Amino acid sequence: MGDAKIAARGSTLLFLVLGTYTALIFSSCASLSPVGSSRTSPSAAGNMLTGPAAKTQQALIDSAYTLLGKKRLAVRGKNFRLDCTGVVQAVYWGAGIDLVAPLSRYTGNGVSRLYAYLNDQGLLEEASTPSPGDLIFWDDTYDRNGNGKVDDSLTHIGMVVNVWENGDLEYIHHNYRKGIVLEKMNHKTPSLYTRKENGKTIIVNSPMRMRGSPAYDKTLSGELVHAWGHAYLLAY
Repeated sequence: MGDAKIAARGSTLLFLVLGTYTALIFSSCASLSPVGSSRTSPSAAGNMLTGPAAKTQQALIDSAYTLLGKKRLAVRGKNFRLDCTGVVQAVYWGAGIDLVAPLSRYTGNGVSRLYAYLNDQGLLEEASTPSPGDLIFWDDTYDRNGNGKVDDSLTHIGMVVNVWENGDLEYIHHNYRKGIVLEKMNHKTPSLYTRKENGKTIIVNSPMRMRGSPAYDKTLSGELVHAWGHAYLLAY
């Protein structure tokens, strides 16, 4: 994954990480509607942003909140597709980072093109400590090729917005039924759906696999992660 560029950004990346469904074929985005999801205000999050990218990460958080519930994606004079790729591109554009123009030299759906771009930049990790602004790439969120098998790579994308020390996080994405929403994940307990907290049942990992897809024992947001993309480092 671009060893030379990984080395070039190595020290910055290590510091930041430690510190902190056009058509369906193009967008490749699908996920279940949220169950009991709640919106969290930025001030209630456990984000502790430090290091040289903190300002950019905060700008991405702020940009994400302005897009929740939007039926049309128009940001700073530019229109974006209302799909999962369009959402993350719009969030990033709102923070001054262009994730559209660089993709013209790549082929495939929006998710796979973004993945290939970040791969070339040395900004992908399969195992990571998530940080606000990180892109989340998922596999097998639905049966994209329609063959009835669980063999669909890079079907969905979202962006980390809030992170807590216990591994809980919230991400913004385009839910095919509900639109642009915040949903839940815990990268430390990826197979846990809910837990009890202060006498209430809260979602730990939101359902991610689309209804009607072939049976699969992995259905939650934490279980279907393919990789994390540190796209905010493109600004440095």
